[in-house]
Amino acid sequence: METRDHDREMLHALLSGMEYALLTTRAADGALVSRPLQLLQTDAACALWFFTSATSGKVDEIRADAHVNVAFSDPSKKIFLSISGDASVIDDRAKADALWSAAQKIFYPNGPDDPSLTLLRIVPHTAHYWDGNESSWGLLKKFGKAVLLREASDLGTSAQLDVGE
Repeated sequence: METRDHDREMLHALLSGMEYALLTTRAADGALVSRPLQLLQTDAACALWFFTSATSGKVDEIRADAHVNVAFSDPSKKIFLSISGDASVIDDRAKADALWSAAQKIFYPNGPDDPSLTLLRIVPHTAHYWDGNESSWGLLKKFGKAVLLREASDLGTSAQLDVGE
């Protein structure tokens, strides 16, 4: 259990400051479809919360196949994160009120009571991250080494996190 707690803490730290993600679902014809979403909250159990329109195609796709992938990137920190989990569509006005901000009015002009607004909750099973943890100068030096010495360079840390129940 300590490992899972550590992995959840690590996931929270990696997600800190990341606002946008690409959610990938499976369409009815089997194609993978990705679209951007704004992360509203990562709760204590690492579930990810998003707003979406109840009439969005992703809602039907999630109801047909709940397994999704959520990808985040922070190029300025050279951190990349891929989360695999199960999504559910949740109609919870109290939760929508709690997650609401004025910036959401552009999508939902009637506020958190907008009838088209619903919530997506994604419960992660695993997360894989890449942390470049390298300055631009450090990357340039590694590139030079690779070119001159024909040796691959370590470009940071990569690991899988087990965050599921």
